[in-house]
Amino acid sequence: MYCPNCGKNIQDGLSMCPECSFSIPPQRPIGSVVSMTSASSRTGLIEKLKMIPARLVAKIALLAAILCFAFPFVTISCDASEFANSFNDTDDDYSMEITYKGYNFIFPSTIDEDNADLGSGFSNSSSSSDYDDDYDYDYDDDYESSSSDDKKDDDSRDARDEKPNGWLIAVVICCAVGCVLLFIKLSDWLPAVSAALSLAGIICLSLFKSNFVERYLEEDGSGSMSIENFIDIDYRFGYHLCMLFMIIGLIACAITFLTDKFRYDKNF
Repeated sequence: MYCPNCGKNIQDGLSMCPECSFSIPPQRPIGSVVSMTSASSRTGLIEKLKMIPARLVAKIALLAAILCFAFPFVTISCDASEFANSFNDTDDDYSMEITYKGYNFIFPSTIDEDNADLGSGFSNSSSSSDYDDDYDYDYDDDYESSSSDDKKDDDSRDARDEKPNGWLIAVVICCAVGCVLLFIKLSDWLPAVSAALSLAGIICLSLFKSNFVERYLEEDGSGSMSIENFIDIDYRFGYHLCMLFMIIGLIACAITFLTDKFRYDKNF
């Protein structure tokens, strides 16, 4: 080894330099230095994570994910202006846009006319109403009953008749339970459970999107022409914000688990 004072090459293990009489501190093995450096870096990482209010961030994120159900989730739009005006020689707007909020899929009875935004062409129906006034037929009871039955068979699917969406219900349950567990500090493993619930919520929300067309738009016995060729489906900011907040909640819960479970210890 070399003397740290004069730089002379001296024998290993000496406590004093024979050239300059400098007191040499005892040398530590290389392995112990690497171990201390690794432990110090891990300790520094844990300390940095502790500076982040991860538990608070996770609570806010999961609560915000639930509140996102009050915002627009999905918009279904269709523009038949070109097709309709080709028959009527008009320039009316026959576009239709229906916006559903997240809670509309959980409580279908909340869907009403306020969800729909119709173009001006649908309101300009004076000619059709005049036609109905000029030709006012009298139907007998048997014909009315049979026509009403046929109408029920031919009508398109009504979203209000659908059952509550199980995937979105699961999302709300995962976020609510995960948030409640973060208020309980009885076990260091509860934040890990909240993280798992956040991940489950993310999966359920993704399954809602992947199964949307099959559940709400496709009908049994439909032909080869897909309804997706005629309408546009836009997943709105409520859906994306809900997904974003659950991802933030997942990360924050994982950080909370790490800081609670692997606390700094002198023997670490």
